[in-house]
Amino acid sequence: MQTDERKNGGKGTCFEETVPAVRKRGWDLLIWGSVVLFTLLYLSLIFNNNVWTDEIFSVNLFRENFGQIIMDTAEDVHPPLYYFLGRIFRLLFGDSLQVQKILTIIPMSLTLVLGATKIRRFFGNGVSFLFLIFLGCIPCSMEYAVQIRMYSWALLCVTACALAAWEIYRDGRWSSWIMLSVSAVAAAYLHYFSFVSVIIINGLLLLVLLLTKENRKKLGKWVLFSLLMVAAYLPWLPYFYAQVTRVEAGYWIPPITAETIWSYFVWAFGLEPLPQTAFVFLGISILAGVFCIFAVMNEEQEIRERGGFAFFCMAVPTLTAAGGIILSFMKQPIYRDQYVFPAMGLFCLFLAIGCVRMRKEAVVLILVFLLFTGGISYRDAFRAEYKATLTEQTEEFFRENLGENDLVVYNYQAYYFNYKYYFPEDRLFYVRDVDLSQDFDEIWFLDTDFEWDFVPDQILPYNLQIEYVGHYGIEHNEFDLYRVTKGITE
Repeated sequence: MQTDERKNGGKGTCFEETVPAVRKRGWDLLIWGSVVLFTLLYLSLIFNNNVWTDEIFSVNLFRENFGQIIMDTAEDVHPPLYYFLGRIFRLLFGDSLQVQKILTIIPMSLTLVLGATKIRRFFGNGVSFLFLIFLGCIPCSMEYAVQIRMYSWALLCVTACALAAWEIYRDGRWSSWIMLSVSAVAAAYLHYFSFVSVIIINGLLLLVLLLTKENRKKLGKWVLFSLLMVAAYLPWLPYFYAQVTRVEAGYWIPPITAETIWSYFVWAFGLEPLPQTAFVFLGISILAGVFCIFAVMNEEQEIRERGGFAFFCMAVPTLTAAGGIILSFMKQPIYRDQYVFPAMGLFCLFLAIGCVRMRKEAVVLILVFLLFTGGISYRDAFRAEYKATLTEQTEEFFRENLGENDLVVYNYQAYYFNYKYYFPEDRLFYVRDVDLSQDFDEIWFLDTDFEWDFVPDQILPYNLQIEYVGHYGIEHNEFDLYRVTKGITE
């Protein structure tokens, strides 16, 4: 394994000229220590039962058999692979929420391992370390490292696919083509915008093979493996077509405006208390791009190729987001900010390749900024997981007070999907549907503001008494809790 910066990146750049002075053991400590540190930070966020609507959808699907998962996802807007993984994990390790969150952390850690192994071997210690810090500290990454959704798996697959494309360009081994195909098909079965990203990767690879004379002999393999990838996706193609058609008929995502487009940058790079950090990240991106342009113009082939691959990496998230925005303008709004997350590993690699060529002092300032944003991002993620909602207090109250013959009545109808995750479904009723003549000990009424009340006309015929208990909440839906009991009959 080459770790010398000159062998992997050439000469003549200030940062690369100084970092080789750090011994291999020091680089091992920095690089693998970063992998372990971020993994431990992710693990520290999983010890709660605070989930949101899409995560509940995932957990519910994990309980179904594989055939039912196919049927349910066919009615949704996502492909089924992530839910298959969740089902397998549940069968092997149980159904605790922590188990399912670990399933999400595994691909995040594996993406970091790619940075410590393949990226380090291809581009050197400096790029490897910067990639890890960018990926770990970029504001949008911490949330999706522990969210029970498919995004972290898609991140791993898209990153692996691009690195396989680089290997194909460099040597074209069969193992690289297999890795490209497996990671691309997996990405396509995980999320439709990670599908878009790997299509872009494969298209850019074709363009590079066509434009470089020495690589044109690889075109036959490109055709062969592209056909194999298409064949591997054919079983899902009818469901994909049905989902796309259904989305075109109407979808809930709001129209895309200039303000919406800017919000994508704030989502990716802005901190909640300091959205201005988005401007700093954009500035770093511009500087990285300038240094990559200098690399492409360099006399040394190795440096030119690295600069070209950096732009290859930058093109994937850029074209993915641009494609989603253009389609949203042309037809129905279908694009959301998080849909580019699977390609953000490549954006971080672009930044790392560009920034490694800067002066040491500039890189140190960037690292300080990244560690600052990473610290704030972790603080915000910790608050979101443990302190941002009243879920923990609500669960504790009902553990102590919900009797076997009690009912839970709610007035926010849209939240039934969430409530049935926390309460027994057979004792959960919408306020306008509950039969008050049935046998019960107490009713716990979840009164969300601006929704239907448990009105006196409804309770008077049954001689019920209602008293205020306190203010509680599930996820981001807060409500006043009332105890409804039977009055004394003479």
